Amino acid sequence: MKKLLFRLLAAVALGLFAWAAYLVLSSPPEPAFSAANHDAVVARLNHLFTMAAYALTWAIQLGYVAWVGLKWQTQNQDAARAGRGIR
Repeated sequence: MKKLLFRLLAAVALGLFAWAAYLVLSSPPEPAFSAANHDAVVARLNHLFTMAAYALTWAIQLGYVAWVGLKWQTQNQDAARAGRGIR
């Protein structure tokens, strides 16, 4: 059950990373400069890049938690196997 949870966390991290990449790559190209629409375009791009930065940060953090969890579980299993071999 724990292994499934850690794999799910890793999958969510990969999904967040893909979403961040999508947000950056799908941002609209900046049109020719005009004072009328410049603020709206800059605000939209700032919002997209902020969302991408948060998604990437969460992806890194959840990926690290999943990696630590899998390593912890493997270490516990190895310790349990070593303990059974001694008896």
